[in-house]
Amino acid sequence: MRRVRLLIVLRTALAGALLATTLSAAGAAAATYTVNVGNALDLGSVATAASGDTVFRINPATGGVSVQSGSGRRIGTASVRSLVTVTCKPARAGETKCDDDKLSVRVSTIGSVLGRARALTNFAVAMGTATLANTPSGTSPLSFQISPPGANLPKTFYVAADFSVAGDDSGLVSGAGENNFLVQVVDAVGLPLASDSDKGRVTALRALAVAKTADLSFGRIQVPTSGTSTVNLDAATGARTASGNAVAYATPAPTRAAFNITGEGGQQVSLFVPATFNLTGPSTIPVTVTSTAPSSLSLSGALGAAGAYSFTIGGSFSISPTTPTGAYSGVLSVSIDYN
Repeated sequence: MRRVRLLIVLRTALAGALLATTLSAAGAAAATYTVNVGNALDLGSVATAASGDTVFRINPATGGVSVQSGSGRRIGTASVRSLVTVTCKPARAGETKCDDDKLSVRVSTIGSVLGRARALTNFAVAMGTATLANTPSGTSPLSFQISPPGANLPKTFYVAADFSVAGDDSGLVSGAGENNFLVQVVDAVGLPLASDSDKGRVTALRALAVAKTADLSFGRIQVPTSGTSTVNLDAATGARTASGNAVAYATPAPTRAAFNITGEGGQQVSLFVPATFNLTGPSTIPVTVTSTAPSSLSLSGALGAAGAYSFTIGGSFSISPTTPTGAYSGVLSVSIDYN
């Protein structure tokens, strides 16, 4: 009987210890939080500067992008800000933590960068359905609080930042670029309770440039003795002709205008060549312009490498016996942009 009684005592003591441990664990349970970063900070395509970084500032309230410094520019206009959703879930019925406690949030950079993207800086936020409970502090990391979200009620806010993109002189590869950022809900001592991350993205295109390699020169023309004559300089061949009895002299030799476009390989470029321009001198002579280039063209090569495209320009004009003789000149301007 003594052994039986001893066994009963031991079992009772063990059961009591297990019960105490279970009660302690239940008492320590707390609300759980979730963080979801809904989309990347995607600048899209950017024409980088020939030298130096360009800092693009993303507005958290609108998603608009402005250039803070540097000579690069963004090709598109789509909204860029990132939507973040946070949720508080009570651990058990009757718990009021989600209704009573403010949420502390921290936004910071993480990880490495790719391509010409620099690390994000100067984080900023704007409230969606969440309510800002204090003035944010810092920039990277950025810390702030939102009002108690309520139980199982998703609250949203927007995250933005300054996004720097390196120029052509950086030695970094063009094309796809990435950086990373992290959004955390933290406790009173800054330890993370929940987090999610996403990327900043950019397609960095080399600076686009066009350079003249030859002037447009019609050479020396003698006005006709009668009637109207047309002088034409072929854009494709450089051959010059004069109709009627105007005389086109061999010297100085006529030349087509020639241009060379440089930029990101494989990219489509829009080219604007004016339909006309004026030669001015003793009088004004309108010139009709012709070109070997289409209005939309593709640079040689592929994304991540340099590309180029060359084209030539000719034109034609009319003269008559009454056209004042003398030297004439004018300015022919062309412009380009990435599509």
